[in-house]
Amino acid sequence: MKSLVKRGLALALCLLVLTGQALAVTASEQFRRVTAVINARGLIAETEPITEDEIEDSADYLETHPEALSRVLNDILSRMDTHSMYLTAAEYNRGFSTLTGYAGVGVQVRSTARGHEVVRVTRHSPAEAGGIQPGDVLTAIDGTDVTGLSLHELAERLQGEEGTRVRITFLRDGRTKTVTLTRAVVHTESVTAAQAAPGVAYIAIEAFSSMTDAEDFREIWDSLPAQGVKAVLLDLRGNGGGLIDCAFDMLDCMLEQETAAASLRWREDRGGTETFVSAGGGLPLNQIAVLVDSGTASAAELMAGVLHEAGGATLIGETTYGKGQGQYHLQVGEDFLVLTCLEMQLPKTGCWEGKGLAPDRAVTAGRTIAAYLETASPLDPAQTVRYGEQSAQVCALTERLHALGYLASPGAVFDTTVLNALRRFQRDAGRTPMLVADPATLEALASACALSAGQGLSIDDPYYDALTLCRAAAAQPARYQVTQTGWKAA
Repeated sequence: MKSLVKRGLALALCLLVLTGQALAVTASEQFRRVTAVINARGLIAETEPITEDEIEDSADYLETHPEALSRVLNDILSRMDTHSMYLTAAEYNRGFSTLTGYAGVGVQVRSTARGHEVVRVTRHSPAEAGGIQPGDVLTAIDGTDVTGLSLHELAERLQGEEGTRVRITFLRDGRTKTVTLTRAVVHTESVTAAQAAPGVAYIAIEAFSSMTDAEDFREIWDSLPAQGVKAVLLDLRGNGGGLIDCAFDMLDCMLEQETAAASLRWREDRGGTETFVSAGGGLPLNQIAVLVDSGTASAAELMAGVLHEAGGATLIGETTYGKGQGQYHLQVGEDFLVLTCLEMQLPKTGCWEGKGLAPDRAVTAGRTIAAYLETASPLDPAQTVRYGEQSAQVCALTERLHALGYLASPGAVFDTTVLNALRRFQRDAGRTPMLVADPATLEALASACALSAGQGLSIDDPYYDALTLCRAAAAQPARYQVTQTGWKAA
C-alpha cells in the first residue's frame, strides 16, 4: 500500500512528503514551484490543471505583491476542492500536531506534595525504553535541580531537538536514579481499551497518528480470546483520521474473511485505482458495534465503512463527517502544501465525500447530566453503600454511575453489575476497588458528577445503546474456542 496520513478534524487521510531543504526564493518563484506540484500531483488537477495563463498572470502579480502568496494559492486551491490548502510552517504545526508529534522523552508529569511526579509514560517513547515509571519523582535534568520549576518550565527542559540527549535524575522508593535518554518524536497514545461488561470489550481509537497505534491495537485485539470476549464496542467518535496504513493494519486484525474491502483512486499517472484486500482470519466475534458521530472523518470513516460493509458491523450514533478524499502533505521550501491526491471508495457505498456514512441505529446524546441529576435521588456521601443492599441510597449511587457512563441503567439493588461499574469508577478515580462504596468513593463520585454537569456534558446514550447490543451478543455461545496456542473457530 501507499503510505498515507491525515490531519485531525475535517482534513483527512494524508501522506507526509518532504521536498528537500528550504531555499530563499521570491514569492513569484515559490508560486511557480507550488503550482507545478499541484499540476503534477493533484487529483483534481489531472482533469482541471491550473492554466499557463493563470500561472503567468499570478506570478507577475506576486512580483509586486509578495505578501499575497498564501491568498493567491489558497484561492486557486479552493476552486479545486474544499480540503487542499497552502500553509506556513507555524500554521501547519498548529493544525497537524497529532501527526507531527513533539520531540521529547514521553512523560506526563504533575505537581504533588512529593514533587514533579510522573503520572504517565507514553508507550514506545524514550522514557519507556529508559525504564522511567509512573510514580517516579523528577529531581534534576542534566544535573540541574528542577524541584522549583513550574510544569511549563520542566516541559521545556525535557523537550528539545530530536536525537539530542538528556540526563534525567529521579527518586523511586527513596533511591536516586539517573538515566540518559535520546529525545525522539513522541506521538500521543491513541488506542485505549477496557472491559465494558462480561464478554464485552470497549476499544476507543482517537486517531491514527502513527504506526505504533496499529501495534497497540493488535496487542489489544490479540488479548481478546484469553479474556473470553464475544463482542467489541469500537468507539470512533471524534476520530478525524490519520495514517491509512495504520487503519488498514487494524482492519486486517478484525476482518474474518479474505475480501476486497476498499479501494483508493489515485491519478492515472500515479497508479490509478488500488484495492485493499483483507487477509482475513480475524477473531470470529458475535458482534462488533461501531460508535460514530459528526467528528468521525477520513480514515476513521473508512474503517467504519469497511467494518460495516465487509465485516457486518453495526454503526451506531450520528452520520459521519463526509471526508472521502485524501491529501498529500508536501513541504515546499519552508511552507506546506496540503493537496488532495486520492479518493476513498467502499465496496457498496463508493466514495462518501460530502455525504458521510449513515448509522444503522441513529442515537444522539440528548440528555444533559445536569438535567438528569436534578431529578436523581439525593446522595448521602457519609452513608456507605454495601454489596447486596437495596435502598434509596443504592438508587442515588446507580443514577450517578449511569450519568457518568459506568452503568447502563440505574436501579435500587446493589448487584454484581453495579459492583463492576463501581469498581471501574474507583479505579478511574485513583482509588482501590472495593466491595463497598465508602464515603471517600461517594465524595469522588459526587465531585465527578458536579464537574461533568458544570461542563455541560450529556449522558452517553449512543454508548449505552451499543453496550446493550453487545451484551445481548455476548450472552450467546462463542463462535471460537480458546486453545493453548490461541483460538480456533467453534
